[in-house]
Amino acid sequence: MEFAGEHLRPGNLGHFFVITSFVAALFSAFSYFRSAQTERGDLKASNSWLLMGRNGFIIHAAAVFGIFITLYYIISNHLFEYHYAWEHSSRALQPKYLLSCFWEGQQGSFLLWTVWHCVLGLVVMRTSRVLESRTMAIISLVQVALCSMLLGFYFGPDIKMGSTPFALLRQQMQGAPIFSSPDYMSFIKDGNGLNPLLQNYWMVIHPPELFLGFATTLIPFAYVIAGLWKGDYKEWVKPTINWALFSGAVLGTGIMMGGAWAYESLTFGGYWAWDPVENASLVPWLTLIAGLHTLVVYKSTGRSLGATLMLLILTYLFVWYSTFLTRTGILGDTSVHAFTGEGSSLRWHLIIVLAVLAVISIGLLIYRRKELPVIKTEEATSSREFWMFIGSIILLLSSLQIIFLTSLPVWSPLVEKISGKKIAPPVDPVRTYNNIQVWVALFLALASAAVLYLKFKKTDTRQVWKRLGLTGFIGLALAAFICWQMEIDAWQYILLMCSACFAVVANIYYGIAIQKASLRKMGASIAHLGFAMMIVGIILSSYKKEVISFNTLGVNLGFNNKKNAAENARENHENAILFRNTPVVMGEYLAIYRGDSTSDKDPRTFYRVDYMRRDSATHEVKETFTLYPDAFINPKGQEGLIANPSSKHYITRDIFTYVTSVIDPKKRTDTVNYKSQTVKKGDTIYFNTGYMVFDGFDTNVNDPRYQPKEGDVAVKAKLDVYDIKGKIAQLTPIYYIRDKYEGYVEDTAKELNLFTRFAHILPQQNAAEIMVKQADPRSEYIVLKAMVFPFINVLWLGTLVMVAGFLLSLWNRIRQKKLPAILDAGAPES
Repeated sequence: MEFAGEHLRPGNLGHFFVITSFVAALFSAFSYFRSAQTERGDLKASNSWLLMGRNGFIIHAAAVFGIFITLYYIISNHLFEYHYAWEHSSRALQPKYLLSCFWEGQQGSFLLWTVWHCVLGLVVMRTSRVLESRTMAIISLVQVALCSMLLGFYFGPDIKMGSTPFALLRQQMQGAPIFSSPDYMSFIKDGNGLNPLLQNYWMVIHPPELFLGFATTLIPFAYVIAGLWKGDYKEWVKPTINWALFSGAVLGTGIMMGGAWAYESLTFGGYWAWDPVENASLVPWLTLIAGLHTLVVYKSTGRSLGATLMLLILTYLFVWYSTFLTRTGILGDTSVHAFTGEGSSLRWHLIIVLAVLAVISIGLLIYRRKELPVIKTEEATSSREFWMFIGSIILLLSSLQIIFLTSLPVWSPLVEKISGKKIAPPVDPVRTYNNIQVWVALFLALASAAVLYLKFKKTDTRQVWKRLGLTGFIGLALAAFICWQMEIDAWQYILLMCSACFAVVANIYYGIAIQKASLRKMGASIAHLGFAMMIVGIILSSYKKEVISFNTLGVNLGFNNKKNAAENARENHENAILFRNTPVVMGEYLAIYRGDSTSDKDPRTFYRVDYMRRDSATHEVKETFTLYPDAFINPKGQEGLIANPSSKHYITRDIFTYVTSVIDPKKRTDTVNYKSQTVKKGDTIYFNTGYMVFDGFDTNVNDPRYQPKEGDVAVKAKLDVYDIKGKIAQLTPIYYIRDKYEGYVEDTAKELNLFTRFAHILPQQNAAEIMVKQADPRSEYIVLKAMVFPFINVLWLGTLVMVAGFLLSLWNRIRQKKLPAILDAGAPES
């Protein structure tokens, strides 16, 4: 059957680019492998293979960019005959969200990852020099694996390799009656659309940043394999440090961008919930930082080579293992934003890729283990390398604890089959993780403060103790003041605050007094300072997080978590009902729900909540602001209300609010009738949330709401409207007589949902009949949760400072290549 209205050329071109990218990557990997293989025996042949490898990778990169451009063309031109465009986009999407459609779906996220590898691979091709053939062989091999995720080839009826983004809608939904018609495209007017929860500016910038971070971990991994492959344990070190610094900065930024996105757009009440997707990005970063520190130790002392190789290998294997956890749907029951159904077909595909990478890397490490350079003497416990190594081991143990608990849903069924014992995930994952990770953070804060004062190989401990004693005393005093002011009384968090404040003071002192505020040397101290500030910000914002919305009515708000009755009771207590235009006390504020607004082009409903703070003695209004949390029913087949928070940002705190329950607008009914009242000038009319004063008549009726005709007699009633804030409006309903018939034009105060009608003039009494209608506030309400996050900005500032430290270290190391004399001038950084 020939189908009318389909645009098949873009899809055919996209398929061509996919196949070309896969074949070119395979050719490049083979050519680079042969170049490395013939390097010592036949240099001319090696160079020929090297050239073919380069050309193959360039063709591969061009084809990948072609896939990206073609898919963007399909999405931006709304070619809904393609399943990916129909599934993830719609005509109503703003242009800035069209790119977000790429990484909402499985294929698009792998494509984004592949694009970043192409960019990084082209850089490595130009900079890796003698290790080019080996590093690029690994990069090209990984590109083969990623491109295979986009092939969509079938081997028999049941085995499928990858999933193409260029599949047609009729191919993916075979059997649907609509496709029996050759002109089915005439019935498809719009796409399924982007999940409104993802229609946020963080969705535009966070995934590209995070996937760039994941992609950068490949480069240290490739250099490690290249060094082991060649048996060269020096040439790979400098570029690997540079790439590890860059990767640490980019991946760390991506992770905290996710935290900021969760804080601004999700409703689990903060920036981190130990969700599997969050943990999946954190674990590779932890092992990367551990590997970076041991690599610096190896460069400076020749120690910890084996640990360095293992940590950098684990970093990249954890990236793929995390992909397996979050992309295959295996954690669909424990993660709110892991891929589910569409990723299940990739399960064995990802396992095979992970197994191949593990065999190559770990197998090569085992093969070379006996020839790795080792210093047999023990390092001094007062040396910098000793404590850097201990810190790296702590980071490794931290990552193993996190990945073990995250993986419990994967391994517990196997354990149950073998042992008969069922291992369940922790009931309270946040508490479970925090009880362990608080001690990790405490040790790392202490180490990050003290290690810079030590020297490699040999240290004058008397001078170190003197400096640490001074900074420690100042840090303890600072911590004591903060804990007293913030009323932190849990002893483990007091200890953590002490260690974090000590780290803040010690790193500032080290940078200013010892390194003389020289930016050339301060990369490590700035990064450590940022890490310490992050810990302080986490303690202040999370430990002292305060809920200010409370259910004072004693009604059951309908929270129904069948697995956790205690959680139901807590949420029932910590959510407040806000009836429309009725003030509710929330901490030091009065909160008033004013109503909602919608748009035909946006499924979200925005709820206006006014906040007002008064002086407790004079009752003078000191501050007012308005928040607009929104909510919607998920249109993509998932049940439940999805809400986006709204926050008021201060320097010292945030007021964070989100809607947890609303009345379905479709079920609202207006059952309120007008009530009539006869008033004279100066009389008062009361309504549910305030009152109005009749200020007399106005015969000058010049109002766009009223179109006069010849012979009309018209007059306005002046009504001054007041609520708890004072006079807020003047309403002027109009009464007129036309052709001996009475008429009226209503006036409305939308804020108060108040309607007025001037019904009659009573000339003998010099009075007016005013009719008033206001909906019962109990018929319109929202359930809302509000929290105060104190000093949350310390966390965000600490993140920026830490990333700046990484980038400063990277910039200085790149600069040292151009100025070799500088290399011997300062102490090595950690």
